[in-house]
Amino acid sequence: MTELIEGLYTEGEKIADTKAPHAVPISRRWEQRKFEAQLVNPANRRKLDIIVVGSGLAGGAAAASLGEQGYNVKVFFYQDSARRAHSIAAQGGINAAKNYRNDGDSVYRLFYDTVKGGDYRAREDNVYRLAEVSTNIIDQCVAQGVPFAREYGGLLDNRSFGGVQVSRTFYARGQTGQQLLIGAYQALERQVHAGTVEEFRRHEMVELILIDGRARGIVTRDMVTGEIETHLADAVVLCTGGYGNVFFLSTNAMGCNATAVWRAHRRGAYFANPCYTQIHPTCIPQSGDFQSKLTLMSESLRNDGRIWVPKRAEDCDKDPRRIPEEDRDYYLER
Repeated sequence: MTELIEGLYTEGEKIADTKAPHAVPISRRWEQRKFEAQLVNPANRRKLDIIVVGSGLAGGAAAASLGEQGYNVKVFFYQDSARRAHSIAAQGGINAAKNYRNDGDSVYRLFYDTVKGGDYRAREDNVYRLAEVSTNIIDQCVAQGVPFAREYGGLLDNRSFGGVQVSRTFYARGQTGQQLLIGAYQALERQVHAGTVEEFRRHEMVELILIDGRARGIVTRDMVTGEIETHLADAVVLCTGGYGNVFFLSTNAMGCNATAVWRAHRRGAYFANPCYTQIHPTCIPQSGDFQSKLTLMSESLRNDGRIWVPKRAEDCDKDPRRIPEEDRDYYLER
């Protein structure tokens, strides 16, 4: 078996987080990294070109923010509209450590829960950064007009979500992804109108251009005319999502094909844990071969209810209400 595995792949070098300032505690690393990074004078930003691949919550927000800062931005996506990015399919909510419910939440607790929920495989410096900026992201979304659910007095509402012990999830009914994407889309179109962002619809990235080991452009295919185009820039930002189809049907559409990620990997980018994708235990089972994705029930069910199956095979045909508690297997908890 060992000989077979050795013939299939070669183990690469250990991946080191060389940009993180490890001389300071993890709670200060992001601030230290921002302080040590070189800044770009506002007057010089108009001289720099940036390519963003993807127009979802990450790509749309990045393009809008970079355009607002004064950079010249080109954003590429294969949908006919930036509003059709797959981020629109997200339902349940977005987490932030604001501790509105005063139930013991904190930046460190969000950091810990995220690292633990990721089976301790995530890069901890980046997870702590995520926890730190989470509160600002909510404020940005509210400023963009995202209609988060609110309590009777007008304050933003929170709920416990996905098995978490605190209430930190901000939501907009079961349409959180759609409402967040509309907010990012409005910010993006505002910069398109201002002339800082140029959109390239129905374009697929087919190659990454490297110059002296740095990403300096992309080659795209116009999916309407078939024309191959070359676009150069000072930096390339990939916001194309993950490989959700590695297990065939999931809550990701078949269009989430990881094409851009694979092109970057072929040019030397590290590609870690390709099977490390999100699994939703509250999906409605497949009902036919015509389906291209699974339908998700809200993950709030993981807090509001308990899922079980009969412990004994002979009980499978019984009325569930007649199966006693001791014969039920709460397999998610186990």
